Amino acid sequence: MPWESQRRYRSRPYLALGVGLAALLTGLTWALVTGHWEDWHWALVALGLTLLVYGAVMVQVRQEYRRASKWYRENHGP
Repeated sequence: MPWESQRRYRSRPYLALGVGLAALLTGLTWALVTGHWEDWHWALVALGLTLLVYGAVMVQVRQEYRRASKWYRENHGP
């Protein structure tokens, strides 16, 4: 896996949350304005939900990993 900067690594889940929220709200708003649902509306909503779930899972996994790693370092030190 190629090297990534820490800033980019840390911001990726939050970027996914932001883009997902924007896509979800755009799809919902677009459908409400036009008065009916088309394939593009469903695609934006599905993309938004997928990115929101991905971002939330990544934030949670990273928090769990940090907590477990900290516990391991504290209890299995040199």
